[in-house]
Amino acid sequence: MAGKLAGKVAVVTGAGSQSGIGQETALAMAAEGAKVVVNDIVKDPDGSWGADRVVNEIKTANGTAVANYDSVASMEGGQKIVRTAISNFGRIDILVNSAGNFKMAPTVEFTEEDWDAILNVHLKGLFATTQEAVKEMIKQKSGGRIINFTSVAAYTFSTGPGPSAAYCTAKAGILGFTRLLAVELKEYGITANSLSPIATTALNAFDPSGPGPEYVAPMLVYLATDEAKDITGQIIHIMGGEVCVYAPPMGTPGGHHYLHKAGKWTVEELTELMPRMV
Repeated sequence: MAGKLAGKVAVVTGAGSQSGIGQETALAMAAEGAKVVVNDIVKDPDGSWGADRVVNEIKTANGTAVANYDSVASMEGGQKIVRTAISNFGRIDILVNSAGNFKMAPTVEFTEEDWDAILNVHLKGLFATTQEAVKEMIKQKSGGRIINFTSVAAYTFSTGPGPSAAYCTAKAGILGFTRLLAVELKEYGITANSLSPIATTALNAFDPSGPGPEYVAPMLVYLATDEAKDITGQIIHIMGGEVCVYAPPMGTPGGHHYLHKAGKWTVEELTELMPRMV
């Protein structure tokens, strides 16, 4: 299968949830020729693994994929997810950390278990998969792509279903970690970017009339391509046809840069326009 990601291997965590960004990303990357590890711990209503459903859909479309059911909430689980790519495909070129969870409660009512459950998925799991993937990418000497999910909740809570201290804290932590990675890994040709999407998913269903996760997937595909090799350390917001590259928080002064279209972006359009924005 030819495509913009032909010959590359991608790991997408949290990719088995129906109508989720991870699922749409796995499908889109496979359609562009990537071999994909579809990770998730969720099961569909019939009791089957969601990751298996996505893998089967990819294979039906003549793509290549394998399922992984490890949890990102532990170091061991995160490492095993990446090792699935190595054992099946011999390498890893792209890591998309899209696994997530959410608990809504006022700060004074948050329990230690709630706090740990959210930070383990969003921060520990992201660290575990990233560390293991980066070790392999450095050994491969062919660059790589790390794409992490942050949120507007990292710096404002003007949208969303309600307060969540752990979620806001985790998403802010992801911003700092990703920007550090971008500096650390530049010499190896490995990019690291944060995506801040707004889309109606199972995790974020407070606006069922909003744009779906299929609007987000083209940006993830673009950031994984060779054409995006110079885009790193960025915070990119996408909601439907709206795209914004945020000015760095507490960093070099500069305004935000916006794109808009009435509809879904294509990877080709983003390939042409995104370098001008950053």
